[in-house]
This record gives sequence, C-alpha cells and structure tokens, in this order.
Amino acid sequence: MGPAEPLGDAAERGILRNRAFLALWAAQILSQVAANATTFALIVLVGEITKSNTSSSILILLALLPAVVFGVFAGVIVDRTDRKRVLVITNALRAAAVLPLLVLGESVSAAYIVNFLVAAITVFFVPAESATIPAIVRKRDLLVANSLFTFTFNGAFLVGFIILAPVVIAISGYLALFVVIASMFFGAALLCLTVPSVTPPVRPDRLGVKVAGAAIAETLGGVGEAFAYLRRHPPVVWSLVYIALTYMLVAVAGALAPGFVREVLGLGEKNVVVLVAPAGLGVVVGLGALNVIGGRLAPNRAIGTGLIVTAIALLILAAERPLAAVFRSATGPTAGFPFFVGLVSLTAFVFGVSYAFITVPSMTRLQSDLHDEIRGRIFGVLNMLVSVFSFAPLLLVGPVADAYGVAPVFVGGAVACLLAWVGGRASRSRARAEAAPGV
Repeated sequence: MGPAEPLGDAAERGILRNRAFLALWAAQILSQVAANATTFALIVLVGEITKSNTSSSILILLALLPAVVFGVFAGVIVDRTDRKRVLVITNALRAAAVLPLLVLGESVSAAYIVNFLVAAITVFFVPAESATIPAIVRKRDLLVANSLFTFTFNGAFLVGFIILAPVVIAISGYLALFVVIASMFFGAALLCLTVPSVTPPVRPDRLGVKVAGAAIAETLGGVGEAFAYLRRHPPVVWSLVYIALTYMLVAVAGALAPGFVREVLGLGEKNVVVLVAPAGLGVVVGLGALNVIGGRLAPNRAIGTGLIVTAIALLILAAERPLAAVFRSATGPTAGFPFFVGLVSLTAFVFGVSYAFITVPSMTRLQSDLHDEIRGRIFGVLNMLVSVFSFAPLLLVGPVADAYGVAPVFVGGAVACLLAWVGGRASRSRARAEAAPGV
C-alpha cells in the first residue's frame, strides 16, 4: 500500500470530479470576470466623456444603491425560490442589461443605466450562488470549495479589470468589449442550467405582501439584536469599522482614479490601469505575506500597521500634483516623467498590500469572536454599513475633487485611517483596564 496522499490534495481532486460544482465554479469565473470588465469599462467611459470626478462618483453610487434598496428582499426571494432558477435568470438578465450600451452607444446615460441594472441583478445572484454551494458539495469538501471560490473571486478582478477590459478596448473598442461581456454572462447562464435544482426548504404558494412584510419585520428585529450585541462587544465594532473603512476607501479610489490619471499624471483615462494593476497585485502579495507571517503577527498589530501604511500612502498620493511638476523638470537619475509614474504605481501597490493587512485580520477576528447564533446578523450589519457609509463620502468626494483637486480627499482618507487606529488602541486600553483586578 502506497503512502497516504495529503488530505488537501485528495479533497481538491474529489471536488474537481463534482460536475455540478465545476459548472457553478466556471459560471462564477465567467460572470465575475464579465462584471469586473463592465466596471472598468464604465468608469473609463464616463471619465473620458465627462472629465468630471462628480460623474464618476455618481457611477459608483449607482453600483452601491441596489444593495441598500434591494438587499433586504434579495435573501427573502432566494430562500423561497429554486436557487438554480435564480442563477440562470440573473446571469441571463445581466447579459440583457448590457444591451443599452450596444443600442445607445457610448453615452453617460447608457453607462449609468447599465451599471445600476447589473448591480441590482447581482444583489440577487450572490446569495443564490452562496446558498447553492453547500447543496451540491459534500460537507467535507466545503472548505476546499469556498477556498476555490475565494481565489477565483480575487483572480477575476485581475483578469477582468486589469487584462480583459483594457486589452479589448485598446484593440477593438468599447462595442467589442460589451459584446464579449454579454456573451460571458450568457455563457454563465448556460452553465447554471446544468446545476441541479436546489429546492428551498419552505415554498409558499406565492410571495405575497404578508410574506414580504413578515420578512421585513423579522429582518428589522434581527438588526436590532445585532446592534444590541455590538454595544456589548466593542472589539467586534472596531473590526466592522476597519472593514467598512477599507471598503469605503476602495470605492472612493475607484471614483477618483480616472480623474487622478487625467489631471495629475496627464494621461488618458484608459491608463487608469497604472493605478489599478499595482493595487490589485499588492492585495495578492499582501494575502500571500499574511499566509506566511500571519501566525507570528498579532491581528491588532497587522491591522495597525495596515492603517498607518495606508495613511502614509494616501498622503503621498495627495502630494503627487506638486511632485509631478518637480519630476518633469528634474535632471539626473530621477529625471523623466516615467520615473514619477512608476513611483505612483509603487504607492498604489503599497496601498493594496496594506488593504489586505487591514481587511483579512479584521474579518478573521470577526469570524473567531462571533457566536454562531449572531454571526449571520452581524455580517448582515457589515454589508449594510459598507453600502450605507460609502454613500456620504461618495456624494462629497466628486464635487470636492472637481473644485479643489483630489488632494483634500486623500488627506481626509488618511485622517480617517489614523483616527481609526487611535480609536481602536484606546478601546483596547479601556478594555484591559476594566478587566484588570482592582487594587
């Protein structure tokens, strides 16, 4: 009898024989790459047409709005509908949602419509996909399945946002990219047709007003319990704050990136990849570094380091406009504008690494600190916080950047990171003082 194979390898080979999982996984890859390519194309298109940071902020807001408006109802519908049907319909609808760009052409109105529609449909797709995995995968394979989905979720960003969209736009233009995107969503719908039906445990005859009302009341009650829990557990609150802060910064960066490339670097909006690609690579490197040193680095220290480094990176980006003039007139080894663009890309890379150092330990601490009976509601609060608290900054950053440049926005982000760092440390100090025995 030969030597036993590693458990991870055996589990992975086992799950790769699961045709239903492979179909769902392939559908996820196609749809995520298409969604990220759509985001890149629309950000660049709106930036090229309007030359306005405010317009880019509105575009990002339209992507967040569906989660706030439809988020409560999406889970209700998914829990009461065949998940396979939801997966097929949502992918087909996202393919159809791209049609306004094919019919109306390159216009801001079409970009806004498509961005909102794709985001609204995705609100229903995501919970259906997550709920389908446990139904088609053996319990012992769930860890590997979720790891593969997490890996491809991040990889799809790199492929869609950094490779597919920029390359196709450069070679064939926007129209060709939109055709490719629609085809990928349609292909994902066809793949989901091969997934077994996942019948919900409860199937009422119809989703009437009473069902929806009861679901809303139940949801609001659960949110109240979650906030009561948070008041008693400050460390959990700070983990939520760190994650919501980083997501907000990413949303703000996405809104300002085209204007930054245009106004500070003097490049066309299509060159936003000089910021996005290094940042995405930085996230990957940060994840790898955490896997290597995570056991030797306390979560609080990793988060604190990430917050401070993020603040420094934002302050450097805020100073880039005067630095650009210096590098344009410099002589010697640092002469030439390409060197300056490289410095900006390096700063974006560091930002990506620090993003991973904040988000991953915060999420890990949440998962370890929360009790099973409250975990789902707390993560629901997290999703709501990320969507809601990204709204106010996005409403402000566009007009501020148009009036005063991007520097004040980046300085504000740096101050927010430093305040979060100070607040978290003060909270932990109070908790240690309260836990110490009286003297």
